[in-house]
Amino acid sequence: MTSPPNRREFLGAVGASAMGAAVVGTTTSCAAPAGASSVPLPLASGDGMPGGSPLIVSTWNFGVPANAAALARFNAGDAHPVDMCEAGVQVPEADPTISSVGYGGWPNADGVVELDACIMRGDTLACGGVAGLRDILHPIAVARRVMDRTRHVLLVGEGARSFAVNEGFPTQNMLTERAANRYAEIIAERALRGGHEPWERLGPEINDPNEDHDTIGMIAMHEGKLAMAVTTSGMAWKLPGRVGDSPIIGAGGYVDDEAGAAVSTGVGEEVIRSCGSAMIVEAMRHGAAPTDAIAAVLRRIRLTTTSRGATPYDKAPQVAFIAVDRLGRVGALALLGGFQYALTRNGETSLVNADVLEP
Repeated sequence: MTSPPNRREFLGAVGASAMGAAVVGTTTSCAAPAGASSVPLPLASGDGMPGGSPLIVSTWNFGVPANAAALARFNAGDAHPVDMCEAGVQVPEADPTISSVGYGGWPNADGVVELDACIMRGDTLACGGVAGLRDILHPIAVARRVMDRTRHVLLVGEGARSFAVNEGFPTQNMLTERAANRYAEIIAERALRGGHEPWERLGPEINDPNEDHDTIGMIAMHEGKLAMAVTTSGMAWKLPGRVGDSPIIGAGGYVDDEAGAAVSTGVGEEVIRSCGSAMIVEAMRHGAAPTDAIAAVLRRIRLTTTSRGATPYDKAPQVAFIAVDRLGRVGALALLGGFQYALTRNGETSLVNADVLEP
């Protein structure tokens, strides 16, 4: 069996500047085709650069309204990219029809919705996150408050909830009627399976494939400044207290104005094991194009997943990333098909079908 590459070998591979052309996605709107490009944009112009409009990229089809909210925040005036990201991802957080983010998200194995989020700005590397947060509509706003008002980076569980309440955030029941009904169905299915716990089967195996979407991650860029935000209700029917990659700086997202930004979606355990977003940003720092940097991380995830041996929990896991480098080049790639991302350039948004990593 082939041994997984060590960290030094991995960084050497992704840091190579001559890695071949980046993969271009296919748009599903009438806008011009968009995706990764290995041709650098000039620093003096273009999306996200001085004199240009903001560049906004986010995961999945619910990224389209999220990007619209981020752009509206910019148009309202005096918005740093971190403000755009915070405003944008609050849209899916509050949407009761989305089963993998915020209000409306599928609950854990006890029937409780637990939320994870993080936010980061690339100029100062200031960041904040919350994990296992209950009863708060906008975990990204709490993560922002952790970043802005504490010396900490990550608050979890009851501590995160108490902090949010003390900061004036109202509490509410985050379990919608739709999610409660689906949970009841899962409990009934569990009884038919002989009492197996609901978390013993992953969400995609029991959910409608059309609802099998994941984390909202967003990257915004303007005037050469970058920021990112990630928020999710996590894996459906997870063990109470389970934390995925989304609130973890360097895993679910990372940004540095000197290099670029990346955010992830998919099976968070695989992203945590690879420190995926930080690795992508470091590869871009060393000259890799965004899609090439993503491809190197995904190859490592595929190899290490295979080397551990197949289990019911990690067969063909979906993991995908979007990334933007300091020149404004955009990249996206996934282990499996079906991943889409929303791309806003020059005030126009396209929904892009991301390419799949080649075997």
